[in-house]
Amino acid sequence: MTDADRRTRAVKDHYDEMLGSVYSWIVGDFEASYRANTELFATLGVRSNRNQTAFDLGSGPGCQSIPLAEAGFRVTAIDFCEELLVELRQRAGELTINTVNDDILNFDDHIVEPPELIVCMGDTLVHLPSADEVDSLLGKVSNSLSAGGRFVASLRDYSATPPEGPARFVPVRSSDNRIFTCFLEFRGDTIIVHDILHTRENGHWRLRVSCYQKLRLDYRRVIAALHDHGMEVDTLPGENGMVIVSARKAS
Repeated sequence: MTDADRRTRAVKDHYDEMLGSVYSWIVGDFEASYRANTELFATLGVRSNRNQTAFDLGSGPGCQSIPLAEAGFRVTAIDFCEELLVELRQRAGELTINTVNDDILNFDDHIVEPPELIVCMGDTLVHLPSADEVDSLLGKVSNSLSAGGRFVASLRDYSATPPEGPARFVPVRSSDNRIFTCFLEFRGDTIIVHDILHTRENGHWRLRVSCYQKLRLDYRRVIAALHDHGMEVDTLPGENGMVIVSARKAS
């Protein structure tokens, strides 16, 4: 097994064994995320009038897939966490969404016809094992899209000075029975994310800690890679330090 394979396995195990079961709670209000993505896609003019196909890479519980299906797309939602895909299917109802439990690097194995749209939201790109793998994925995106097709991604702007000391502890969400905190270690071009979950069970607090490595990926590298693959790229600011990258393949 290569180092890249081990890093991918570590991230998948982290989601399967810890994060998947509480992911939607951590994210917060699903309806708020759903509405935000609905508004974003409308702002970007993302809509299908011909029942065209879209791929949602790293779909999670469906915050992107469901708005896209409602906008007229036949959606293939890909995620390596089956628990999140189960949640997506429960939310999707009769919408045209096909779920695939796989690594997003393999998305092109599941293409039947060139998609009009590919999205990769929520800082999913940084979960790939290396910047070279990000470049490889973007190359596959460009090659797979139909003529005039679009790619939309959101990722965090990591250009700021890394936090130090207590600022490395990030309180994410809490309730009467759960407290979720992240501790971040910045190591050059990577970040070690320690997820810390306290859960109250039968009057006692239980502690679970798990960690994984993600990329400190410069969004400008993503823009440059898309340009290299012949795509026209625009950006706009997202919420909470995110950057929205919207690219179009030549007609």
